[in-house]
Amino acid sequence: MADLTTYDGLKAAIADYLGREDLTERIPTFIRMWEQRGNRTLRLRAMEHRAHASLPKGQGQMPLPMKRVPGQWDVFLEMRDIVWTPPDGNGSVNLWYASPDEYALLLEKTGRPYCFTIEANDLFVLPTPDQAGKLQLTYYAEIPPLGDEQPDNEILLRHPDLYLYGSLVESAVFTRGSVPVDMWAQYYRQAVGDISQQETQARYPKDISMRPMRRT
Repeated sequence: MADLTTYDGLKAAIADYLGREDLTERIPTFIRMWEQRGNRTLRLRAMEHRAHASLPKGQGQMPLPMKRVPGQWDVFLEMRDIVWTPPDGNGSVNLWYASPDEYALLLEKTGRPYCFTIEANDLFVLPTPDQAGKLQLTYYAEIPPLGDEQPDNEILLRHPDLYLYGSLVESAVFTRGSVPVDMWAQYYRQAVGDISQQETQARYPKDISMRPMRRT
C-alpha cells in the first residue's frame, strides 16, 4: 500500500487509481493543479501562518510574505487577523479592514492605527503610526507545493485524501471517461465537507462561551 504522507507515495497511489501508464508523467501536473485549486477554495488551519514585524514611527507600509522557497514556503493569500501593539505593550488593537475609499482618506494622516488595507503585495496600516509599534499577523498562506525538494506538507500529512481525490479529479481532461471521475469528485466533495465540519468544531468547541475582545 502506498504511503500517502510523502510525495512519492502520493504519486504511486494516484498511478494505482488511474491504472494508466501513459499518464504517469502527468501525475505531478495533476497534483500541482489541485494545489492551485486548493489555494483558491480552501481555508484550513493547516494553511494558517503567523508573523511578527516592527513598524517604526511614520512607517505604515510593509511587504506581505512572498517567500517561494521549498521547505520555507510562505506566500500570503488572505488576512485572518492583525494586531498592532504600541511600544509599552499596553492597548493592543485588532485592526479592521479599510475599504479603498476609507484608505484614501486616511493615507495622509498619522495617529494611532486602527485599520489596514492591502494593495498589490503591500500591507498598509492606517493611519500611519505616530509612534513605533509591533504587528502580529495571522493569515492564510499558499499550500507549499509538493516536489522532490518538498516531499510533504501539513495538508498532505493531515488530509491525504484531499490530495489523492483532488488530483484524480484534475486528471479528467486526459482520461475522458476511462476512469470513474464522478465517483472521485463525490469522494473529494465529501472529504472537503467532513474537514470543514472538523475545522469548525476545532475553532468553536461546544459548550464553551465566548465574548468579543476586539478593541478600537
